[in-house]
Amino acid sequence: MKNKPIILVVDDVATNRQYLAMILGENDQYEIRLASNGKDAIDYVAKEKPDLILLDIMMPEMDGYEVAGKLKDDSFTSDIPILFITAVTGTENIIKAFELGGVDYINKPFNKQELISRVSVHIGLRMARIELEEKNLILKNREMQLVQLVDDKTKRLEGTTMALVNALENANLYNDSDTGNHISRVGAYAALLADKLGCDHDYTKRIKLYSSLHDVGKVGIPDSILKKPGKYTPEEFIAMQEHVVIGSRMLDDPEIDIMAKNITLYHHEKWDGTGYVRGLSGEEIPLAARIVALADVYDALGTKRPYKEPFPEDQIDSIIIEGDGKHFDPALVEVYKNNKAGLLEIKNRLSG
Repeated sequence: MKNKPIILVVDDVATNRQYLAMILGENDQYEIRLASNGKDAIDYVAKEKPDLILLDIMMPEMDGYEVAGKLKDDSFTSDIPILFITAVTGTENIIKAFELGGVDYINKPFNKQELISRVSVHIGLRMARIELEEKNLILKNREMQLVQLVDDKTKRLEGTTMALVNALENANLYNDSDTGNHISRVGAYAALLADKLGCDHDYTKRIKLYSSLHDVGKVGIPDSILKKPGKYTPEEFIAMQEHVVIGSRMLDDPEIDIMAKNITLYHHEKWDGTGYVRGLSGEEIPLAARIVALADVYDALGTKRPYKEPFPEDQIDSIIIEGDGKHFDPALVEVYKNNKAGLLEIKNRLSG
């Protein structure tokens, strides 16, 4: 903000200009600039923007109305307050002055104290507006900085997550040659289901990212169990269930989105409460885990595993629909049925 507000006095009569400059400059509150005609006033404003213009109406060549009109038509000068000072009387003249953007109107001969008071009011308003604009600019810059910080943190977090995903792929390289495709498909399926269920963009983006970690805990399960071609014994099945606990412990860090841990820990829970490891049911199961549960089963059924061949799509549909209200959230089964084409497009694109 400038040290002193600038007032431009525009009058074709030299004695008037000097008198106004003397009155307004008495207390050294303002910097006074003078212009003898409309053209000089416009030229001056183009070089240095004043905080208030005292503008005479009756001037040769370009009167005050025309000057005001030109200033208000220019976006750079349209916000400068104009106080008309003139000997012209009549309601129509006052109306025209305000229509051209004037903030005030004083008739000559004017009262000195009235002039000083009115100028003080309009300068005060002008300074307050400038201060508000500056504060808004500071707030906007701070907001932009905060947005950038959030974006940077999000990118770092996504980078960390993808590093974990890559570690999972490398760790499971000898366990399942399709691990990379599997986690990519599950992420895409989960994002599609979340989107069609009505989840917002941020939620959909996060679930696509974090669903890739649903089986991260399998790195702690022995190969003898992971690669077993037949059915598990009861003891082996219990041991296999530990992968969700192992995964949740790996992700037990306040810097990691809780959604990632929820997916990892709860994606084997079932709607009817018969899943593992907590035996949660219905909406007790976090939504992200319910979504990933369906996406994971859909992909598992259609994928060749050491213990089975891939199921045909009609058989997969029957199993998913049969799990409505048992294994799966009924609302998600409905989304599944209504968006099968999208799921098949993902499967075809991310398989092989």
